[in-house]
Amino acid sequence: MNAPDLPSMIRADLARHAWWVIYLRYICAAAIVLGTIILTQSMGARLDSEPLYGIAGALVAANVLYGAHLSRAARRTGAASPEAAARSLILQIGMDLFLLTLLLHFSGGVTNPLATLSVGPVLLAGFLLSVRSAYALAALAVFLYAGMAILEYRLIIPHVSIPGLFSPTAFRNESFVLVALTAFCTAVGMAALISLMVSGRLRGQDAGEEESEP
Repeated sequence: MNAPDLPSMIRADLARHAWWVIYLRYICAAAIVLGTIILTQSMGARLDSEPLYGIAGALVAANVLYGAHLSRAARRTGAASPEAAARSLILQIGMDLFLLTLLLHFSGGVTNPLATLSVGPVLLAGFLLSVRSAYALAALAVFLYAGMAILEYRLIIPHVSIPGLFSPTAFRNESFVLVALTAFCTAVGMAALISLMVSGRLRGQDAGEEESEP
């Protein structure tokens, strides 16, 4: 990851953005716990809540490691360098996509409409990281979701249905799976393109400023 590839406005605050993503992840972990409680206690959903709580715990544990990495990188200069912050963000977003796929698997799999939450990490990648990193993370999101859907469809891994909320047999309906995959890929692709268009304009402004300098 070459931090100089980033717009100067983003590069200057990249360490702060990395910390902001860490704080946001604590909110996401709390939302998972709260959502699981609501589903099981108020809505009567019959699902194994332990994996969901485990994923929330993994988010918190990962946050501690991310924070330690950024703090260690900031010891000499008082703030993590753009390069260190970029590496941290790539790791953070990649792990978020993996954990989100696990969360979907244990809460309805391909039948869970919350799959569109993957758009969030992809948008962050497009705004805060290089073009190559953003496309790589978008491809990772598609790979993880498609892999989960195909493995469940082929019965290689068990499908965790949630009776009363999502259709328990839709994951075996070929048309449904194809539509779900198409919608997911379209959403992720559009998120990556839109965010990169915005950051691309900032890159263009940087280039224009450099050319205008005597």
